[in-house]
Amino acid sequence: MAQLYISQDMLSDFKKEFGLEQYNVCELGGNLVLPEYRGRGITTELQTIELELAQKLDFDYIISMAHPDNISSQKTLEKVGLKFVKETKLNNGFLRKLYMLRLK
Repeated sequence: MAQLYISQDMLSDFKKEFGLEQYNVCELGGNLVLPEYRGRGITTELQTIELELAQKLDFDYIISMAHPDNISSQKTLEKVGLKFVKETKLNNGFLRKLYMLRLK
């Protein structure tokens, strides 16, 4: 399963956290692969498709978040081109590593 969040209202807090309030931003959301299929590049493929869709939809930036202990997610985000920005506690109190990529 792959989720691409595009609602600017829903992303307003994250846009502030990334300093991107004036841009059209989307988010690589939760990507889930059944345990027996992990390690086969499925998440990388899904995120690549999401990146292509974000470009077709004319977004300026794509963002994503990963739990600091989730090394696999961090590596996948970097593999598809997102860059680590910072680690922060979100409004809900959860610690996350923030990633982004400028699309245009």
